[in-house]
Amino acid sequence: MTAQGVLASHPIITAVPFFVPTFVVVAVIVLVVWRDRRRGGDPPDDPPPGP
Repeated sequence: MTAQGVLASHPIITAVPFFVPTFVVVAVIVLVVWRDRRRGGDPPDDPPPGP
């Protein structure tokens, strides 16, 4: 006996809303890390107190 019909009728459209927030969170984290790395070693605004 063979199966009639499609076993996986779950369209990708119904799965997309569950993945979009994950991609947004990952994109924000990558953006923050990228901007932080780009700034590099900025000198401090106030010079250290001298003797």
